[in-house]
Amino acid sequence: MIYHTVLEAVGHTPMIRLQRMTHEEDAQVFVKLEGVNIGGSIKTRTALMMIEQAQKQGKIHKDTILVEPTSGNQGVGLALVGAVKGYKTIIIMPDSVSEERRKLVRQYGAEVILVHDAGNIGDCIQACVAKAKQMAKEDTRVFVPQQFENENNIKAHKEYTAQEIVEQVNGPIDGFCSGIGTGGTITGVGQVLKAKNPKIEIWAVEPEKAAILSGRPVGTHLQMGIGDGLIPPILDQDIYSQ
Repeated sequence: MIYHTVLEAVGHTPMIRLQRMTHEEDAQVFVKLEGVNIGGSIKTRTALMMIEQAQKQGKIHKDTILVEPTSGNQGVGLALVGAVKGYKTIIIMPDSVSEERRKLVRQYGAEVILVHDAGNIGDCIQACVAKAKQMAKEDTRVFVPQQFENENNIKAHKEYTAQEIVEQVNGPIDGFCSGIGTGGTITGVGQVLKAKNPKIEIWAVEPEKAAILSGRPVGTHLQMGIGDGLIPPILDQDIYSQ
């Protein structure tokens, strides 16, 4: 198959059966290898969905400027999508993020705005969000996808990631484990899998330094949107078992 743009190749990542971490008497364990996704992570799926849905809804036009406050891979995904679709893209990051991540975003042609992290990542993250909102207020061309609040984040995983998992496993799925950032992956995939098997166990994994769901304070973890200790708005808290 020949694709017209790299965005058509987003997704379709392989499912790998673990061979050495399990034994014959154990359950089969499969890993969805999103590291080989276009853009290097699962976040390209959500970036593409958020932008294409905004296009369909008339929220984005040819002169739109994409602006997103993020310290993670979503910035890379949006920079990639913006580059292919021809939108100017600005990513707002704490200056404590790695130099490698800044360079990667810039390599895709996006502008990086750094906000100083004076030692309180929560305050810095809120400053990044506030700057994005102020830019949108001052310039009608600015569109802020805001991955932590955008329902199309979940839609990307319900319509694509989850469907790929179901097709690839091609059998009963008794458990699903996912890290927590925005909550989009575990919510979207979890809802689909739970509809097929109500008895499935779903496990949420969160960083020790930002164990929000476990009731702990945020430490040094760079996770945009939960720096103030709030549960991500799009996370379905009823979806996971523990």
